[in-house]
Amino acid sequence: MKMSVACSALALSASAVFFASPAVAGEDPFPDTPANRALYESSLKAFEAIDHERGHFATVNGLKMHYLEWGAGNKIPLIWSHGFSSSDFELIQVGQDLADAGYHVYSLAYRGHGQTQVADLNFSLADIADDVAGFMEQKGLHCAVIGGLSLGGGVATTFYENYPKRAMGLVLEDGGMDHVQSRTERWLPRQKELKVEHPEWFDTSPRKSYQDRFFAFKDAAGGLITLPPTLWPILQSWVKRDQAGNWRYHIEPERLLGVGEASIDPARGNELPLLAQSWRRVHPIITYRHLNVPMLMIDPTGDDDIVGSLTPEFEKLQALRPEWIRHVKYPDTPHHAHVVRPDWFVRDMKELLTRIQQTHSDACLKSAP
Repeated sequence: MKMSVACSALALSASAVFFASPAVAGEDPFPDTPANRALYESSLKAFEAIDHERGHFATVNGLKMHYLEWGAGNKIPLIWSHGFSSSDFELIQVGQDLADAGYHVYSLAYRGHGQTQVADLNFSLADIADDVAGFMEQKGLHCAVIGGLSLGGGVATTFYENYPKRAMGLVLEDGGMDHVQSRTERWLPRQKELKVEHPEWFDTSPRKSYQDRFFAFKDAAGGLITLPPTLWPILQSWVKRDQAGNWRYHIEPERLLGVGEASIDPARGNELPLLAQSWRRVHPIITYRHLNVPMLMIDPTGDDDIVGSLTPEFEKLQALRPEWIRHVKYPDTPHHAHVVRPDWFVRDMKELLTRIQQTHSDACLKSAP
């Protein structure tokens, strides 16, 4: 699997290990056999069933945004932004459990991902935050719990920076909790080592398109094909049809985050696409200096040995507003914590809901935006 972007200093390098799970060199981890075709078809049907039951489109700020929904309208709204290169299907394991716990879940596919495709990829985290706000306007939500994984955590932090009164609570899962530019500076020596140790992670060759969707699925899934087939609907959501009618990977990483030396060099951020530049600007110590709603920070520590732990940075943020921020470590857990530890995630989301109710942070649901 090509990991050029997921291994950059902007994206957590730890996620590359979780994503890659490479097979033995030269071996095809998912050959075209009748048995594998059957697994593929089964997961495609599961993806289509979930999309039929939970999937919707909303026209927001001129784009056709896809989202999945769980729960009823009288519950606490939770708006979730997925990690970079993922999609709104990221929450399929926990969506119903969160609804049963008291949330009305809206899992959004933001610009350039999943079924929310756009021609213009010159957008920033602020544009995505505006889309979240526009979605809330359409749904008549004065406020909501705003959460996300990795880059989605960056969306949540950027949303709070621009719309602080519209967040009744925050969920940051291994993203949006540290200053990304500073991380880029610290990690540069290790990034250079990784380019030597794992050059395949920095492969910048273009993605292929395929007439047969099966092969596009293989390309999109990569090493994640080793995940249980029950999770394959997530991978199925990473396949799109292009303008020529062929099938391909759903995002264009090079146009969104950039490639090459500039993607890991802290002094060359100006050469990167707008999304990458805006990600480097995320600075939670500044954004949350006046935080006054409950926050849950999820800190998976299982892959800290790859580039180093971010826990000290997360602890600095908690120390800024300890009365509002709960920092939870997930040991032996990689970047996509809620995928690997769904029970822990639901447990901690229930605790967040209790804190929101105890602090009356949900009172904003009854007030004007």
